Amino acid sequence: MVESMNGQEVAVMNESVADAIARIELENDVPALLAEMRECLAITVATLAKLGAIIRRLESLDVDVLELKIPNMDYFRRIAHGVMLPEVFVSLSGCPMVLRRVSRLPLVDQQRVVDGERVKVMLRGGDCLMVAVQDLTAKQARQVFAIDHFRSESQQVAWLVEQDQQVKKAVDPPEVLLDRKRNGIVCGDVFLSAAELAGYLGDLAKR
Repeated sequence: MVESMNGQEVAVMNESVADAIARIELENDVPALLAEMRECLAITVATLAKLGAIIRRLESLDVDVLELKIPNMDYFRRIAHGVMLPEVFVSLSGCPMVLRRVSRLPLVDQQRVVDGERVKVMLRGGDCLMVAVQDLTAKQARQVFAIDHFRSESQQVAWLVEQDQQVKKAVDPPEVLLDRKRNGIVCGDVFLSAAELAGYLGDLAKR
């Protein structure tokens, strides 16, 4: 049985975009605004699902949709083939790095993100933060997400150690040692003969 709508509901359905914007700009009812926002997002998710169906059909007709050069087509194809939730695109489209990483997670983990579950971000020293995925910094996102899964606590700690080691290597240049037996120098793990070194210096002087 279809419920009847009152006059206000009919007016909202028939209002133009301009009228809707004007009405919203004067709206002070926060719950009403949040409810309407959820309706808009639901429409967006439904539109993405429909877009996915169109992409699947076009590809079944041997159309290379990538040649259409449509922005975000890689994500739309993932949605079309059931390996990405459309809600992920809606909720994370403003966070490109996080979106890219979450889009590769298993669907069950994508759903955790959509549901607003906070993720554990390990800190040096053993402490941790609980952070909403949308609020992750770029560095935190690289730490929390591997290519296709959430990193465990131990994996995050190992990632932090690796990052620290890379920074130390960048800060501390390798020691240069004279190798008189081989008539050259050793820089880190690299040996250069005197002749090779002279050749490089000669090339440098020509510039």
